[in-house]
Amino acid sequence: MTATIPNESDTVSGVSLPKETRLGAGGKELPELYRSSGNEMQDRLAFLHMLEQLKIQKRSGWIREGVEKPESVADHMYRMAMIAMMIPTKGTDRPLDIGRCVQMALVHDLAEAHVGDITPVEGVSPNLKHQLEEEAMQSFMHEMLGGEGNREARERIWSLWEEYEARETPESKLVKDLDRLELILQAIEYERSQDVRTLAPFFLGSMPHLEHPAVREWAQALFEERQALWESRGLGEQAKSEIGHVRVGVPADK
Repeated sequence: MTATIPNESDTVSGVSLPKETRLGAGGKELPELYRSSGNEMQDRLAFLHMLEQLKIQKRSGWIREGVEKPESVADHMYRMAMIAMMIPTKGTDRPLDIGRCVQMALVHDLAEAHVGDITPVEGVSPNLKHQLEEEAMQSFMHEMLGGEGNREARERIWSLWEEYEARETPESKLVKDLDRLELILQAIEYERSQDVRTLAPFFLGSMPHLEHPAVREWAQALFEERQALWESRGLGEQAKSEIGHVRVGVPADK
């Protein structure tokens, strides 16, 4: 199936974004979007160089919590892709396309190479966040991968990103679950390596929303692992008071 990539002037609302909304993660003004040089190879290399930003862009939530040496966006996506390869598919009514899930995990935060890791606490609405990210993705596709020789890659990447954003297919829903699971996995590791630091809000915002059975099972095991960690420090009751009421896969309003 051929992916239809909107023109760069289009956004979710159908209008270009005004200058005052062009703020990325941390309220920083976004850099100018790349414009094609007219040379297909040069533009392709520009895309490859742009990917470096994912390797050096630190995840905003960890920075906000004062975590030392926080992971990068690329770190996060790589482990998500590895977890996707571990998801069991046998015995299910509709086996998931695990290969597509792996690719989607590696693409889902691609726009952050330009806009940064925008988090909910920054006051950016979900709609505006999506618009900023879509604009970045359109630029990547049209300006960096716009040549005929890049058509296959362009359509593949756009299709994966668009599917993830729509969150309608089983694969996209699983990848969102993996996004949350990787987050709490990393949170536990920071709590362990940085002693008594508590990152309870990351568990509260992720665990109740998990849907896939295997991901729920693994999250429950992580929940128990965290409790044991805090009990070993003599702080088990504190851990229970923070997230002990949370039920994996069950939103608070249920």
